Amino acid sequence: MRQFNQNCQEFCVHKTIHERADPWYLEDMNTCEKLSVQSASLLQSLSLVNFRNYSQRSFAFSSPLVALYGDNGIGKTNILEAISLFSQGRGLRSSKLSEMRQVGQEQPWVAAAIFGMNGIAIPFGTALDFGPSGSERRLIKINHIPVKSQAILSEWLNVVWVIPSMARLFQEGGSLRRKFVDRMVMALNPSHSERLNRYEHYLRERSQLLRQGMMDPQWLSSIEQKLSEDGVAITIARANLVRQLTASQSEDTTSPFPRYFAQMVGEVDDWCRDGVAVDVEDKIRGALAQSRVQDAQSGGASIGPHRSDLAVTHLAKHMPGEMCSTGEQKMLLHAMTLAFIRLLDSYRDRLTLLLLDDVVAHLDADHRAYLFKEVADILDKGANLQIFMTGTGIHEFNQISGIQAIEV
Repeated sequence: MRQFNQNCQEFCVHKTIHERADPWYLEDMNTCEKLSVQSASLLQSLSLVNFRNYSQRSFAFSSPLVALYGDNGIGKTNILEAISLFSQGRGLRSSKLSEMRQVGQEQPWVAAAIFGMNGIAIPFGTALDFGPSGSERRLIKINHIPVKSQAILSEWLNVVWVIPSMARLFQEGGSLRRKFVDRMVMALNPSHSERLNRYEHYLRERSQLLRQGMMDPQWLSSIEQKLSEDGVAITIARANLVRQLTASQSEDTTSPFPRYFAQMVGEVDDWCRDGVAVDVEDKIRGALAQSRVQDAQSGGASIGPHRSDLAVTHLAKHMPGEMCSTGEQKMLLHAMTLAFIRLLDSYRDRLTLLLLDDVVAHLDADHRAYLFKEVADILDKGANLQIFMTGTGIHEFNQISGIQAIEV
C-alpha cells in the first residue's frame, strides 16, 4: 500500500500534485490545470505510471468519440488495456497483474482517471500491490475511498471491448464466447458479475469436496441449491441479452454488415426456454446430485451454465458462424458490436466505455463509413456512451465528425 500511494503522489509531469493529500486528486497532466467538469458523462483523463511501455504518461479526453493513432507497437492497445482495468477482472488481455508493470521497473504500476459523471468529476484509480505473502493483488479507489470488491466498479460504469484476438470468437472454445456475452450482460445488469463470482465459487467448493471424497449429502445439497439458483439466473440473463442483441440489428437493407440469428445453447438453456425458473432449479439440483460420483472423477460439474455456448447463424448464408470464412466471422462480430451499441441507447443509467482496438483497419471504405454513421447516430440520440478506437493513421477516421484524434 505504501508503494502504491507513493507512486500516485509522485506522478505528474512537473512532479507536483494538488495541495490535497489524497493521492487520487490528480491534476491534468498535459496542462497542469484542473479538468473542466462537463455535463456529459465521459472519461476525462487517464494517467499512467510504470504501466507497460509508459513510465509516466497522461491523456485528456473531451469527446465521446476518441481515436488513438500511431505506429504499430507504440502502445495504443496498452492505453485501452489501462482503461479496461476500470472494470472487473484482469483487463482486455487477461494478463497477470505483474505482467502489466513496465519491464525493468520494480515499482508497481498505477492507472488513475477522472470520470465526469452528471457534471461531477470523480477520481478513480487502480494499481498493482502485493499482499503479506507476496501474492499480487489489485487495489482500487473510487472518489478517494478504497473499495474491497471489484464488483463495485460495475455500479459506476461499464467497459466493453472488441480486440483483434476476438476475431477467433467462432473458432475458439465456448469459454471465450461465454465471456463475450457475460461482458455485455454486465454492462446492462451489474448484479450479473456477482452471480458469476458466486457461481464459480460454489463450483470450486463442490469440486473440492468431491475430490476429497467428502460426500456429505446435506453439505453438497446446500451448495447445489445455490448453484441451481445462480445458474438459472445467469442462464436467463444471458438469453435475454442475446435475444435483445438479435432484435437490435439494423433494419436497413443497405447495411453492408450481415444479419444474424444468435442464441445461447446448452441443456440448461433448453430447460429455461421450455420451463419456469423454479422447475429448472429443481432439475439442476437433481442432475447435480446424480452426477456426484462422475464429477468427483472428472473434477468438474456435468451440467450448468458453465457448459453453455453462444450459437450464431449467418442468415444470408444459412451457415453457422464457426463454418463461415474468417472475413465473414469478423463481419458477424462487428454486426453484433453494432447491435450492442444500439442496445445501449436504451440503458443510460451508467456510462459505458466501448474499446475498439484496431477494428477500423479491417474494414473497407463502405463498412467503415456505415460503422461511423451508426455510431454518430446513436451518440446524437444521447446514448451514455464513449467510444475509443485505435488505428495507425489519422486518415482512418476522416469519415467521422466530432472525433478527438490523439497521436500516441
